Amino acid sequence: MGNAISFLLGIGAAWLAPTLVRVFRPLAVEATAAGMGLLEDARRIAAEQLETLEDIAAEARARRESILAATNGNGHQIDVEDADADADDADADADEASARPRRRAATRRRVS
Repeated sequence: MGNAISFLLGIGAAWLAPTLVRVFRPLAVEATAAGMGLLEDARRIAAEQLETLEDIAAEARARRESILAATNGNGHQIDVEDADADADDADADADEASARPRRRAATRRRVS
């Protein structure tokens, strides 16, 4: 009797397998297509977010450079008028220094 049941189960499985494949194959194809669509949407969203992040980083970099350009490099504000006056003074000092010869500093002798 056990052999007959095993035989009938084998025949039933051989008949059922192609039927299940015919039923589940279209479902598997649809599930795969939906998964590929979701993956494509996820990639698009990730690319948009990455682009937004890169834009923010570029704006922050430009802002930082403009702040550094407006300061003297250590965060202290430089007044434009003061910077121009300092540049004029430096130019005048350079002209004055080139017009007269350099003097040697008097050496001091140590008294022991």
